[in-house]
Amino acid sequence: IPAGHTFLELQLVSVEGKAAAEKLLTQAGNRCPDAFDMYIYNDFFAYGVLDLVDKTLSSLQSKIKKKEWEEAYTTLEGFIIFLGFESVWAQCDDGDRVDVTNKTIGASAIAVLRGLDKENKLDAAHFPSLEALLKNLVTLSEEMDGSSYGLLCKAIARRIFSDKSEEELNLEISQMEEWVDGLDDEEKEEASAELKALKKKREAPEFKPWYNKGKVCDEKTKNPDFTLSRVWKEYKDYISGAPSLPMRGPAKWDISKWTAAERRPFEFDAMD
Repeated sequence: IPAGHTFLELQLVSVEGKAAAEKLLTQAGNRCPDAFDMYIYNDFFAYGVLDLVDKTLSSLQSKIKKKEWEEAYTTLEGFIIFLGFESVWAQCDDGDRVDVTNKTIGASAIAVLRGLDKENKLDAAHFPSLEALLKNLVTLSEEMDGSSYGLLCKAIARRIFSDKSEEELNLEISQMEEWVDGLDDEEKEEASAELKALKKKREAPEFKPWYNKGKVCDEKTKNPDFTLSRVWKEYKDYISGAPSLPMRGPAKWDISKWTAAERRPFEFDAMD
């Protein structure tokens, strides 16, 4: 396993990226009324997580403007892992905000990938978890009604990884086996079964890597949705008119920071 990396569900991730995702998941959990046996209003959780999405996009934008590409990569990696686990933000009642936010996620990702490419660092030697990041971006794009940024991410993956040698493919399996061997018994049993299924899939004559399936777009395409400066302005203009704080309760999304008295009116047993 490359230094500074580990696995998450058989996907290679940087330790820093995984930690960033876990931090976001913890913060999201603190915004979930159900976790506190509370009901506040229907979309409280969705907008609470959307607030985290907005904050992470702003952090990512700052790194992109400063051309801090390696830090931007780690932020993006953790962010996209987080979005793969927590999709409630996309279920809020403001569909236009979801659309412009998703577009901004895609444009931000493309800005990071193109920034690294210009510096000749967009490869597995510099970023061993790159393939997993690209795959997660494609998955997110497809889940968000087939957004076009997934086509570009798949095109990048196809260019970089299509000529993998047998040795490289075997090394990937060896790294997974090393990780599985280090798990405790309960986790090892589940991960071993997943790894066995993956090996069987790869050995099938009809096997095609994910990046060689389906459509891609030209990497040099001039799609305006890939221009971060334009998309960022559209996004900021939209959210400037959107509420940024809860409509009920104290003015903070993190319920763990509410006092007992602030929580009480919204607790299930207070509503009986």
